[in-house]
Amino acid sequence: METLTTNQMLGITEKLFKFNPFFLMMFFPNEMTFETEEIHFDKISQSGKLAPFVSPMVAGKANRKQGFARETLLPAYVKPKDIINPSLPIKVKVGEKSGGTLSAAQRRQWWRTHLLGEQELKILRREEWMAVQAVVTGKVMIVGEDYPAQEVDFKRDAGNNITLVGAAKWANCDINTYDPTDDVEDWAMLANGPINIAVMDKTAWRLYKRFKVVKDMLKTDSGSRTKMETGPKDLGMTASYKGTFGADLEIWVYNGQYEDDTGSKQPFLPDGTVILGNDGYQGVRAYGAIQDAKANDQGVFAAKRYPKNWFTDDPSVENIMTQSAPLMVTEDADAFVVIRI
Repeated sequence: METLTTNQMLGITEKLFKFNPFFLMMFFPNEMTFETEEIHFDKISQSGKLAPFVSPMVAGKANRKQGFARETLLPAYVKPKDIINPSLPIKVKVGEKSGGTLSAAQRRQWWRTHLLGEQELKILRREEWMAVQAVVTGKVMIVGEDYPAQEVDFKRDAGNNITLVGAAKWANCDINTYDPTDDVEDWAMLANGPINIAVMDKTAWRLYKRFKVVKDMLKTDSGSRTKMETGPKDLGMTASYKGTFGADLEIWVYNGQYEDDTGSKQPFLPDGTVILGNDGYQGVRAYGAIQDAKANDQGVFAAKRYPKNWFTDDPSVENIMTQSAPLMVTEDADAFVVIRI
């Protein structure tokens, strides 16, 4: 059987693969690919100064340009790989009727499609993990086997990450008299821009919805106005819209999980987390160059994914691998305020 081409494999994952990572969809709508190992993005610091008053008869003064810096970031490289042993297509696959209804060739094609989908899932989960880290901490820590630990710091102001202590913790506040609206309004003022969405984990949501004022003011029948309303509805039970609080603050609860290296399930969001942000935030899914000799020989350097398929003679197996160099970039980490309640 001939190997699959890169375009054929990309077509398989695009047509058959379904996964809707909430943070990527909500806060990282843009994609950029680079022909270099590093990812470059130009950052222009915005001034908070007021326009000066002048006489209309006096020549205007040129604004002094703000700092202009080229940031260089080195993404991690991922390349999940699977092997199809010659014995796999012979055996009845999971879900097939006893005795088998598919030919060996059909089972081989099924395994190819299945493994490509699993690899895409693994990469997307890693991208979602990075997106959550960038939003929650303002940093992405990259650690892996045979990979030196690297911290990508997007320079969030320390004041935009808040931890409540003592009597200020929501768990210690009177649910009948305390109004968390003041908290949210004060926290929102710390962000570099308007806040129109709050994302909570299930623990934070349970504490928030206990307050009488929340029960009285939360509008649950108005429908979401964010981009998620027109996006896919099935979020795999990982995110749910709870309503609008006040004039324009949408409340979402995110319960996404992943498996760590030991196979244990871990939440993407730390327990008791509230994120204030804006659904119009323009985060970037950035991808460094594909570092593969065959891909480069074909002229492929800048790409989001590079799947490949090849045979090994001894041992005689078929190999399937998907390569990518992703980094989720938040150019303005202070657009978010994150609270551990």
